[in-house]
Amino acid sequence: MSAIAPFERADIPDVAAIFYRAFRRPGQHPTDAFRAYLEQSFFGSPLYDPALAGLVHRDADGQIDSALMVIPMQVCVNGRIITGRLMSNYMTDPQKRTRGGADMVLTIRARNQEFCFSDSANAVSARHWKAIGGKVLPIHSLDWRKMFRPAGWLAVRAKTRLPLGLHHLAALLARPVDALLRQLMPPLTSDGRAEPMAREAFIAIAPSLVERFAIHPVWAPAELGWLLDMAALNSVDGPLTLLAMRDAEGALLGCCAVYARPGGIARVLNVLTRPRGEAAVVGQLLAYLDRLGCVGVKGMAQPFLMEALGRHKGVSFVPRGAYCISTRHDEIVAAARSGDCYLGGLMGEDWNRLVTDFHD
Repeated sequence: MSAIAPFERADIPDVAAIFYRAFRRPGQHPTDAFRAYLEQSFFGSPLYDPALAGLVHRDADGQIDSALMVIPMQVCVNGRIITGRLMSNYMTDPQKRTRGGADMVLTIRARNQEFCFSDSANAVSARHWKAIGGKVLPIHSLDWRKMFRPAGWLAVRAKTRLPLGLHHLAALLARPVDALLRQLMPPLTSDGRAEPMAREAFIAIAPSLVERFAIHPVWAPAELGWLLDMAALNSVDGPLTLLAMRDAEGALLGCCAVYARPGGIARVLNVLTRPRGEAAVVGQLLAYLDRLGCVGVKGMAQPFLMEALGRHKGVSFVPRGAYCISTRHDEIVAAARSGDCYLGGLMGEDWNRLVTDFHD
C-alpha cells in the first residue's frame, strides 16, 4: 500500500532527483551542493519540528513518487503566536503515474490548518488550494515593477535568450539609448537618505515595524538571523543589501532588504516602515537603486504599499504566481482579505535559491 510520511533527511537524494525531473531540463541532475541546500532549507531552521515537516508519498514498492516541502515560520495573529507552514515545492515524479500529489494536497485542507501559505503557486496549484478550502490573495499575487533604464532592462531580460556575445553587445548598445531616454525622464529624488544597515541592527528593528498588522511574522532573533543568512546565499540578482531609511533629521522611517547590483534588475524582499512612512521609504528606496545604477526594480505587491507605489510614474503590476493561504481561523482570512497583514519576502520564499538558482 502507498503511504504519506514526514520528509526526513534520508529522503533528500530521492526528493532531489524528483525535483530535477519535475522542474529542470532533461539531462540535468542534482549536485551535492543542491542536496546540501535542500537540507539547509528544510531542516536547518531553528523552528524545525518533525511534526511540522514536509511530506513524502511512497508507492506500493516503498519508492518516493511525490513530495511537499515545508518551512516553519512563526506568525503572530492578533497577539497570539502560532507556527505557520510555508508550503514550498510541491512535486510529483513525472516518470510515474501516482495519486501521491493529490493525496498530500488533502492534508492541507483549511479545516485542519492553523495557518499554511504559499507565495508562488502556479495556476494548477492555486486551483488545488481553492478546492481544499484555501484562499488566494489577489494583491499579494502581483509583482510591482519600475524601470530606471528601459533599454538596459530589456537587455537584462534578454540575457537568457541570447548567445553570450550578443547579450554583451545588447548591453553596450543599451547605455547610450538609456542616456538619451533619461534626459526626458524626471530625476528621482527623495527627502532624507537611505544608507546600508548592519545585520544586527536589522534584526533588532524589523519586528517592531510589522507589529501594527493583525497578522505578521514574529521574527525572533534566531529565526530572522537564519532567514537573513539563507537569503544572503542567493546572489542571482545581486548581493543582499539591508538599508535604513532616515528623514532629514536622521530619524529612522523604516528599512528594506533588497538584492541589487549596478546594471541589474533589483529585487526587493521587504519594505518595512513606521505608520505613514510608506511614501518616504519607497521614494528613498527607488532613488537609492537608481543612483546605484540598477536598470530597474521589482518586488511583491502588498496592500499597505499600494498608495505609495501609485505616486510614482512608470510603476506597473504583473502576475507573479498566486499567494495562497489555508487556515481554519476566520480571523486570519478576514485580516488577509482586508490587507491587515504583513506577508512576503522573508515571510515567504523569494529568498530561496530553489526559486532562482540551480539551473545549470
